[in-house]
Amino acid sequence: MTMTRSASRRPQDERAMTTMVCFSAAGAEYCIPVDATRAVRLVTEMISLPGARPDVAGLIPGDPPLTVISPLGRGGSQILVVETGEKLFGLLVDTVTGLRHVHDADIRPAPGGQDRGLISGTIESDDGLLLVASPG
Repeated sequence: MTMTRSASRRPQDERAMTTMVCFSAAGAEYCIPVDATRAVRLVTEMISLPGARPDVAGLIPGDPPLTVISPLGRGGSQILVVETGEKLFGLLVDTVTGLRHVHDADIRPAPGGQDRGLISGTIESDDGLLLVASPG
């Protein structure tokens, strides 16, 4: 059996893609791989934690309680529930805006100048710059 030339090449539209959950926080647009997200909750479900670290916004009651962090800013009306390995936590965001399919080749390296590795890459789009949040 001989292979035709067109069958041996991957078409452009079959490049590896990642589905991202997009959200806004502190005046910027972000995304995170959908595989790392579990739910979207409302900030009204959160209670404050006395004596919390500066990047902890509060807790969502449960067994165990879900810690909500706010490394992207204190404001927000929604909580994106994120799972990395065995860690489950909430990420305080302004609003979850939807899903986006991104070609892996379109994800550029992380910007320099970060104290913590919160941003793992960037995506240029017609809408502007989208920051890829690191789930871990």
